[in-house]
Amino acid sequence: GGNVAAADAVYLARICAKVYLIHRRDRLRATAIYHRRLEEMPNVEILWNHEVREMVSEDGKLTGLRVENNKTGQSRILPVAAVFIAVGNIPNTEFLAGAVDLSQSGHIIADERGITTVPGVFAAGDVRTKTLRQVVTATADGAICAEEAADYLLDADL
Repeated sequence: GGNVAAADAVYLARICAKVYLIHRRDRLRATAIYHRRLEEMPNVEILWNHEVREMVSEDGKLTGLRVENNKTGQSRILPVAAVFIAVGNIPNTEFLAGAVDLSQSGHIIADERGITTVPGVFAAGDVRTKTLRQVVTATADGAICAEEAADYLLDADL
């Protein structure tokens, strides 16, 4: 329900015929500008107080989502051809506080090669400071960090 979910819904609405934004509460935490953008998009439908309970498929192909209203208990099947799951971007890095430098948002400060402020510690994926957080970039980060770690170990006197 925050800015990430709203921005993703706006983006998807520009390329999809229909977008359901399924939110477990009765309001979004997103800023007012996102509320306006979503309201202006005729192909976006927000399902308030709903949660996805099941992905429905036929012959191995996604055909729908069973959603449930968490206030009334009523459920229904939404016909869909695809699902984009976005759950926000709060990194799970609290355990690293004091061990490596973190940004104000809690992301590990690292360069494009994953190198942090601590020698031998590398950061990859969505926990690293970067502008785009998606599986494809996280995968690339992992490959880069593996290479950097191998180089570090070869150069280190361990």
